[in-house]
Amino acid sequence: MPELTEVELTMRVLKPMIVGKSILDFSTDWPRGLKSVLKLPAIKREIRGRKIARLKRRGKVLFMETSSSSKRSFALHLRMSGSLLWGFSDKLRLHTDRKHVHFNWRFTSGEELWFSDPRKFGVVWYGTPEEMNDERYLRTLGPDAASITPSEFRNRITKHRGMLKPFLLRQDFIAGLGNIIVDEMLWEAKLHPRHPAEFLVYSDIERLYACMKKVIRCILAAEGNTVRNWIMPDGTEGRSALRLRVYDRKGQPCVRCSRPIGRIVVGGRGTHVCSKCQRVSSPASMKD
Repeated sequence: MPELTEVELTMRVLKPMIVGKSILDFSTDWPRGLKSVLKLPAIKREIRGRKIARLKRRGKVLFMETSSSSKRSFALHLRMSGSLLWGFSDKLRLHTDRKHVHFNWRFTSGEELWFSDPRKFGVVWYGTPEEMNDERYLRTLGPDAASITPSEFRNRITKHRGMLKPFLLRQDFIAGLGNIIVDEMLWEAKLHPRHPAEFLVYSDIERLYACMKKVIRCILAAEGNTVRNWIMPDGTEGRSALRLRVYDRKGQPCVRCSRPIGRIVVGGRGTHVCSKCQRVSSPASMKD
């Protein structure tokens, strides 16, 4: 489940390998996942010989800008099970089954970029900045969780009513947060996922912001979460899953109070919580 942290690490590893390399070809066996005003043959003609000029990230989306005068870019969303792998094809086959690779960029150097996605939830957009802005998901992305300021975070959260977790997962509120980061930051802040946002006091919001930043730093330092399918472009796995405090630890003792971690459903999402450390302010908010 790649989140902001895994996409950031993918970009950091991929950038020195791919920037400046010339594209030879692009192909896909999953056209439903390709979003562009151009048809695939036109995309292939347009990008042939173009270089990857720049990589950048916003939320969970990785942008690959090409050297075309129109500044056309690829935008990649890994969704639930995606990974990007870079290298020569014989090496790449050591890290993923070729049948899971649904987008493939080949370069004049002989190297390839594979978008491996067993569940086929991933998306690749291609277009100019204006065309990208016509895509609702990209257009409505909120400020990035890694760079949002305390005041902006506070202003956004104080305008919200309802349970905390579903709101924090909204990419138009803050871009980049996912199930893992949100469960971990709420545990760190001692706030229940069903805690009503309108009941937060100033100190709660400041603590939640600080915990969000802490969780992001810790996951990046541990080189990401390989909880399901995600791996780095060089094939290495992240180590953060070994350090998680609450996510995916149902039945294990809370490292803070020793009570067993529980699993509930909040806003349709599986959620891990310590019922002792994380309490809600209103009994009514505990109802399903």
